[in-house]
Amino acid sequence: MKYMGLDIGSLYTKAVVVDGDELLASRVIDTTGNIAEEVETLVDEVLAEAGTSRGELAGIGVTGRGSDMVEFGDVKRDDISCLCEAVSRLVPGASLVLDIGGQSVTSILLDEDGGVVDFMRNDKCASGSGKFLTVMGAALGCAADGLDEMAARSTNKVPVSSQCGVFVESELITHVNEGVEPADIMAGICESVAKIMISQALKFGFQDDYTFTGGVARYESVTGPAREKIRGEFHPFPYNPQLACAIGAAMSAEED
Repeated sequence: MKYMGLDIGSLYTKAVVVDGDELLASRVIDTTGNIAEEVETLVDEVLAEAGTSRGELAGIGVTGRGSDMVEFGDVKRDDISCLCEAVSRLVPGASLVLDIGGQSVTSILLDEDGGVVDFMRNDKCASGSGKFLTVMGAALGCAADGLDEMAARSTNKVPVSSQCGVFVESELITHVNEGVEPADIMAGICESVAKIMISQALKFGFQDDYTFTGGVARYESVTGPAREKIRGEFHPFPYNPQLACAIGAAMSAEED
């Protein structure tokens, strides 16, 4: 049976259609002030890609910071519950989830059955988040989808000493004025985000098995340095990690 999941995030809105553990279709758009209207088009597009219709769906799950903007949906769940639902089914061996989203980095500890034991979120500061990387990339003239490519061109990575977004931007400007290559600055910024991930992983102590979710988990320039320092075995999320919460929302509709 087919289910839809919607994740109305702070930066992006994601829609998926799943059948069991199989992802049939997905779409991602920017979250805007008109998301209540734009989500209707998003839903139609992802349904068309999946080759189905609303009437054929067995249920719709909705989550995310902007979930109240969506009037339809059979189930509404918080993002932590949805992430755990997706990870427990698709990455069953993971006991720690590090979710790097648009505005925060969240560490979630799971029990043997995939239930939430505890979680911690650094939502008081945007450093390490998708928004942080987007702003830093824009300052270097690079769009979000090109950050990884830019950082990969680095030949002399420049360390970024501060984890505060305000001070990092000031440090970035100083490096630019000194003629440092943008690729070297971006590589340093990505490594600083990796350090935040490592710190977040330590909130519950290193676990034997872990996974990454969220939009920033797509960037190898961030996750690569993090994996080198986090003890334990890394288990990749089987689909685009940016879609994990939406997939979990769809699965929550199935479980309801």
